[in-house]
Amino acid sequence: APAAAPPPPGGTVVGTPLVASLRGCNLTPLRTLRGGGDAAVEAPPQDAIPPNPRKVYIGNLLRGAPLSTQTVDDCKSFMEAAGKVVSVDLKSSKDGRSKGFGLVEFESEEGAKHAVEKLSGCLFGNRPVILRPDRGFDPERFREMSERR
Repeated sequence: APAAAPPPPGGTVVGTPLVASLRGCNLTPLRTLRGGGDAAVEAPPQDAIPPNPRKVYIGNLLRGAPLSTQTVDDCKSFMEAAGKVVSVDLKSSKDGRSKGFGLVEFESEEGAKHAVEKLSGCLFGNRPVILRPDRGFDPERFREMSERR
């Protein structure tokens, strides 16, 4: 197992202190919460995208705040407590505000598994993060979810 990295340094998001802490983490993964979405849903890609075992979904991030390089760097530092991070893709709306979730790709499958096991429920930006393995994209599942709204 990779050595635990020290907690990432604090930053700011729209003037609010950004706190990331691994102390007192709940090491039991949280259940994924369903949240409301934007009224307008973009058309999905037509082809299925298989799950990537090196990617992790990160959710329950601050929603509506402008995304910045600092926010992405803070997220990368936080996730590197589990392993080497290759990329961080935090999703944003057309006006550049956070949608509250994203994908983090690790160098190895072990890093992704370690993140889900050890960092789920840890505080990032004063909020407990939700982590789960990447599910890829299934156009049929997207249609079913869209019809439920």
